[in-house]
Amino acid sequence: MSEIPIFVRHLAPVQAIIDLHNEEQDMGEIAMALGELPTFSALEKGIRFAVQARFVQTDKSLGERPYSSGQLNKSLAEAFAEETGAVEAIKKPQIVISILCTMHKAYLGISTAEENLSAWPGGARHFAQTQEQISRAEFKLLEALEVFGISLPENGRALDLGAAPGGWTRLLLDAGLSVIAVDPANLDPRLARRKQLEHYRGYAENYLEGALQRHMRFDIIANDMRMDAREAARLLDAAAECLRPDGVMISVLKLPHAAPGINPLINLKEALHTLRQRYKIVQARQLFHNRQEVTVVAAKPLTPRR
Repeated sequence: MSEIPIFVRHLAPVQAIIDLHNEEQDMGEIAMALGELPTFSALEKGIRFAVQARFVQTDKSLGERPYSSGQLNKSLAEAFAEETGAVEAIKKPQIVISILCTMHKAYLGISTAEENLSAWPGGARHFAQTQEQISRAEFKLLEALEVFGISLPENGRALDLGAAPGGWTRLLLDAGLSVIAVDPANLDPRLARRKQLEHYRGYAENYLEGALQRHMRFDIIANDMRMDAREAARLLDAAAECLRPDGVMISVLKLPHAAPGINPLINLKEALHTLRQRYKIVQARQLFHNRQEVTVVAAKPLTPRR
């Protein structure tokens, strides 16, 4: 897990800037400019790529554009695939061709998906809804696992703090983990018959106190409780003793809205400082599915200072 910006979901290089005339010939000129970039050589036979065009500053006084971003994506992808043998792969590209068009200029660049921080335009990762889905909060965990490159163990034990109604619990169970879900509220009835599930109907602080006394250990500790980020960090500081040496902690940290006398960044910095005293690896990102919050992943718990 390398250090990356917390509040940046997507980047794209600008390697060329060309004039636009809001005519169909623009698409050909964009294609030619991209083909002249040194980075165009990254498109080789079998390489997965995606074209990501975005339009901004639409000025109706200049007339309607004669092409849409979708038409531009399709036209360029077909042309480049035929020319280079590269394969268009919208969902999991290795190479991304980025195009940002104002009414007068096109900003062009070619880079790897990793360099862009996300393979999705604007970092807007979307997941399909399923009948099994319990809550939209599931998307936060799915995105966190993907963004931070975490593979859930096929066996082992997970602790889900603030579990109700049970979206994260369901995903952890489906991965093959046994789960202790901690929440005074009821879980979704669909989870009632899951044999690998234990529901502790109480508060996280009380559960952790007993878990520490019993020397319980978990492979995954997940937290999506509605509490101040600093309070959550202090709770996860205590939970570190329950995490196996090769385990992973995944937590959402809730932040207040900015107001006179309230700076959410200060809350976040204090929370991260607390976590970095107890975990060797701490990474934070504001994911697409986060709202007034960030997602934190921590690993390699440190021995507490006495």
